[in-house]
Amino acid sequence: MFRREIPLAWLQLIRRKGRFLTAIAGIAFANILILMQLGFQNALYDSNTRLHNRLSADLVMLNPTAQNLSNLNTFPRRRLFQAENFPQVASTAPLYVSIAFWKNPQTRRDTSIIVLGFDPLRPAFNLPELP
Repeated sequence: MFRREIPLAWLQLIRRKGRFLTAIAGIAFANILILMQLGFQNALYDSNTRLHNRLSADLVMLNPTAQNLSNLNTFPRRRLFQAENFPQVASTAPLYVSIAFWKNPQTRRDTSIIVLGFDPLRPAFNLPELP
């Protein structure tokens, strides 16, 4: 005859229901915090790579001394023409990036924004709203 025994660990958990519920609540809270942190991490990554993902380019040329998007250094325009001479390159187009200061007309507060400039006949971004 088969006899089923209740595990000792389960008996210890349900003996003090208050402690058991407190432990369950603590574990659930820790899991919620971990999931929130993963969500924040994904949002940070997505917001920082959105511009790069929308570029309509297979190859991007940067000055080797560029540190980040807000601290880019220029390079001579002739480098674009030199790159265009390669048979594998269909076309080249410059993308101008600069930091500008803008004053909000409602709050009168100054803030810095990134300004992007490109030839409107050859859009630099894959945005359906752009044309």
